[in-house]
Amino acid sequence: MQTNPAQLMLKRLIGFAGVMFVLSAMIFILARIVPGDPARIALGPSATQQQVEEMRVEMGLDAPLWQQYTDYVWRGIQGDFGKSLISGRQVSDEIAALLPATLELVIVTVLLIVAVSIPLGVMTARYRNSWIDNAGRFFSIVGVTMPSFLFAILLQLIAANFLSDWPVLGRVNYSLDLPDGPTGLLLIDSVVHGDWQVFRSALQHLIFPSMALAMAGIGQITRITRSAMIEHQRRDHVLTLKSFGVPDRVIVFRYLLKLSSIAPLTIMGLEFASLIGNAFVVELVFSWGGFASYGLESILQKDLNAVMAVVLVSGFFFVVANLVIDIVLMAIDPRLRFKEAN
Repeated sequence: MQTNPAQLMLKRLIGFAGVMFVLSAMIFILARIVPGDPARIALGPSATQQQVEEMRVEMGLDAPLWQQYTDYVWRGIQGDFGKSLISGRQVSDEIAALLPATLELVIVTVLLIVAVSIPLGVMTARYRNSWIDNAGRFFSIVGVTMPSFLFAILLQLIAANFLSDWPVLGRVNYSLDLPDGPTGLLLIDSVVHGDWQVFRSALQHLIFPSMALAMAGIGQITRITRSAMIEHQRRDHVLTLKSFGVPDRVIVFRYLLKLSSIAPLTIMGLEFASLIGNAFVVELVFSWGGFASYGLESILQKDLNAVMAVVLVSGFFFVVANLVIDIVLMAIDPRLRFKEAN
């Protein structure tokens, strides 16, 4: 049965809209049943009752819940999440200033996961039950079981004792003038402006945080890649290729790796989306000052507008990452299109 890629994309986009609708409804309801008056939180304990009531009117809290929700959704579509109850600034402005830092850290982390876990998974599968396999499995188990903040602290201790000149705090050397846009990602912006000093400093600052954040993903993707490679090695077509004398290197990199990439890519999409919201521990350890740590601070301070915005933005990246992974998987294995159609 032939399938139209446009129809599959439309189906995915409808699912995308449904997930965002459910997520927005859930976070709106939870924000309204949380103890504490948002107007009182915004004004502080010394505000009078009259001031609180005026703030409630200004924030639209006196309107019916259905009207509050529709206004919230409409403003959210336009990128307006209201004002922070703590700082008084627009939440969208605060997120726009902090999100590029986390995105840059997560993108470098994902690239590091791919660069290490895929080759390591292939090697452990190819040399199964050898010392290479045992070492790779031990490394992956350590990566999965040890928390990222512990890796972050260990890397800081290593830098303090052996790499005293290596930067471990912030995104870039504070004495440097940062390039003005266009993306907010220092590596890209420094290349665009030809500022190689900023590029070198930003890359140095990224290495340790991305390593700490990548360890769990490396361990997980390595194990999944190894299992997928071993499973496909037993398939009839692979055994046929071996019987015809096709070199193992050709079988592994031309056939097995493509077939075995579906499961790791699926997990990689989930990993990217989860890192957006779960990078706060590493950001706090390395004083990164990004979107994830902003979300944690918003939760601790009961800044409801900021919390709602952080959840929605994290959910947006989650569904977009899954959409991109679905497209990539259908390009790699056309059989998935037929499964979607049937």
